[in-house]
Amino acid sequence: MPEVPTPAARLRTIGNARPDLDTVVEHVLHLPELCPATHNPAPGSTLTLRYRPGAQLLELFSLDAYMDAFVAHPVVRDMEFFVQTVAQDAADAVGVPVTAAAQVGLRGLRQEQRVTVEARPSPTP
Repeated sequence: MPEVPTPAARLRTIGNARPDLDTVVEHVLHLPELCPATHNPAPGSTLTLRYRPGAQLLELFSLDAYMDAFVAHPVVRDMEFFVQTVAQDAADAVGVPVTAAAQVGLRGLRQEQRVTVEARPSPTP
């Protein structure tokens, strides 16, 4: 049976044509229904990734493929761990700190959840 790649393996970067300019990038991702049991997150839920790029930028199309890799994935069992995972994967991909902020609607509950995570790139061995 072939090994299934991790969601992080789907993240790609592109070169920053002007790393000399002070730039802030925000990606607002509309979250798909990730959990087949609870059908959460509810429509309208978002995850925003914010960073000041260095040499690399997150590639837009790979972000969609990355999000799709989490549909029915065990990491979505709690939104806090999901946001932490996305923040760390993005920081590791671009090599700079990334803030991930989720605003999540939850079916079956009378509440929303907001989770903000600041991740720094993992040290390379």
